[in-house]
Amino acid sequence: MTFMAAITPQQMRGMISAIAAISIFAFGLSLSYPLFSILLEQMGTSALLIGLNGASAALAILIGGLVLPHLLRKVSLPLVMVISTLGMAALLLVFPLYPDPWFWLGLRFFFGLTTAALFVCSEIWIVSAAPPGRRGLIIGIYGLFLSLGFLIGPLVLKLLGTEGWLPFIGGALVSLCAIPPVLLAWRDSPNLAEESGSAASLKDVFAFFRNDPSILWAVTLFGVIEFGAMGLFPVWTLRAGGDTELALTLIALLAAGNVVLQVPLGWVGDNFDRRRLLGLCAAATIIAAVLFPAFSATQWPLWLTALIWGGTVVGLYTFSLNELGSRYSGAALARGTGAFTTAYGLGALVAPPVLGVAIDIRPPHGMFWLLGMAAAAYVAMLIWRPRRV
Repeated sequence: MTFMAAITPQQMRGMISAIAAISIFAFGLSLSYPLFSILLEQMGTSALLIGLNGASAALAILIGGLVLPHLLRKVSLPLVMVISTLGMAALLLVFPLYPDPWFWLGLRFFFGLTTAALFVCSEIWIVSAAPPGRRGLIIGIYGLFLSLGFLIGPLVLKLLGTEGWLPFIGGALVSLCAIPPVLLAWRDSPNLAEESGSAASLKDVFAFFRNDPSILWAVTLFGVIEFGAMGLFPVWTLRAGGDTELALTLIALLAAGNVVLQVPLGWVGDNFDRRRLLGLCAAATIIAAVLFPAFSATQWPLWLTALIWGGTVVGLYTFSLNELGSRYSGAALARGTGAFTTAYGLGALVAPPVLGVAIDIRPPHGMFWLLGMAAAAYVAMLIWRPRRV
């Protein structure tokens, strides 16, 4: 009762709209990455070119983090969300018309722009709408639906399969579900046009990396892991001796782990030292990087590792977003969110081609060795740098 009393109807509508948008953002990524990876692998495409396909969408997210805050000063946030959702659905129906790796490389850039818009808009809206005293819990709930979106993508693929038009049509129809909540909350959205200097420049992004490295590098690492796992986990599974069914099951288990721990992580982020929590999440990735190759030939230990890793690694995102909201508001929050998205896009951009090369050079486990080293570098930065978070 106290929790509900602390939230106004305007905030509630805004949170529902942001949650709908982030859910579809996650659904779009978790459907497209394993789908395209499996189809490209079946075409005989190299792991490097598969990685470049993933990097195309990631480049769009990185650019979106820089451009969208500028756009939102001139165009209303809900309008951008509606146009992006319609664009996402339309683009999904174009892919099967031209099944060519190089054509998909360009098309996935535009698909990435639509998802980037949903990502940026939903984060600005949720942090603006969440009451300060409940921000961690609200972000935990928001993250729960983010994780549900990541879970629904592979489940839809398991239901519809990866052949023909069906997964693309199903994905387009699900994407449209984000529009009604946005329309209902249209008048409740943050008015960023009134925020002088709310746009994030490249200089701002560098400043945030310098002043808030624990936050920005954590979300960069999350982008590396998330895009690496979604984009190349199916490739690793197939090359390690598994099949398409196992690849989709592991992606679904990663998302299921996110779902189970999101709300508890939100509560933990409100009550414990977030710097240490970020370090623990990175340490979980180091352990997972050892266990996945060790368990590649066994089913239940592999499933359990995917479930636990999926539940812990998302803390890199949840705790960072909570900390961002606790430090900034108004124009600074809009710039911080742009930097946050750019950092995520940076990790997402680097991960697919670099991890793809790692698989080709050290088949099939090179991806995990590289992920483990990236997580270890982040932990070393936390230890070495004087406390800021």
